[in-house]
Amino acid sequence: MRALLGRPFQVVAGKGGVGRTLIATALALRAARAGERVLLLEVSANDNATRYLGVEPAVDTPREVLPNLWLCRMTPAGALREYALLILRFRALYNLVFENRLVKYLLRSIPSLSEVTLMGKAWYHSTEQGKDGRPRFTRIVLDAPATGHAITMLSVSRVVADTVPQGVLKAAAEKMADLVESPSDTCLHLVALPEEMPVNEALELSAAAGTKLRMARGVAFLNRWHAPLLRAEDQEAFGRLTQLASPKLAPYLDAAQIRLLREKIERAHGERLAREAGMPVLAIAEAPADIPDPALLERVVEEIDRALGARP
Repeated sequence: MRALLGRPFQVVAGKGGVGRTLIATALALRAARAGERVLLLEVSANDNATRYLGVEPAVDTPREVLPNLWLCRMTPAGALREYALLILRFRALYNLVFENRLVKYLLRSIPSLSEVTLMGKAWYHSTEQGKDGRPRFTRIVLDAPATGHAITMLSVSRVVADTVPQGVLKAAAEKMADLVESPSDTCLHLVALPEEMPVNEALELSAAAGTKLRMARGVAFLNRWHAPLLRAEDQEAFGRLTQLASPKLAPYLDAAQIRLLREKIERAHGERLAREAGMPVLAIAEAPADIPDPALLERVVEEIDRALGARP
């Protein structure tokens, strides 16, 4: 697990609403604190990472928001503009061509163009160099979109590379596909809740990683997991309490039984995820509902540290 969380290019994906951005931000923050130069890339998100980090948004252009941590929310329009400017070199020429109304209409009609340009931007930052000639970023964490969109985004470069004729686009797509498919530098982390639908989508992503995406699997994060209500030594005492016909105790015992049933269901989902995904599973405990976002982020960082035994 430690080796997987140390890879240079990490993608975090899963069903909408499971906490992908929270996990991606925690992974990026841990690495930055360990001295890595980290870029956290969000894909057309709602600036959720900024809430956890307590910083201002950074749209389309990476900005160092904390020591060693750069943030960038990528948008399709911004990625296309960057790509076009790299090719055309001159902003005036870009404005003449790409700001033309008919050209904009044509570009919107090209299938998966947004995904290609977004992956192209991610690839560019993975190769970007600083003034000293060293890589500008030693770690990139990509907060991918929800399951279906993530599969399209991560697979489109290979589709383009395998189908278009020789030329600039094919060469660029090959480089993007090589990044996604690197068996040593890249991995796909999954995020799920201990519930049926999120686990199903995580397993769908895991299956796609081994076939359509050709990606190395990383760590499966089971978010909002309920820690055991009872210790092993408390089980017998709780059993005796349930035998008491006390009206005052009944509501509390009913609530406890519901909680224990919930834990049993969650364990079953977690065991299924570990068994069928073939990935190490790291459980992140449910936090109080009123916890502030920055405190929630720190809590997740601590949980990952605890699971690994120490900081990276």
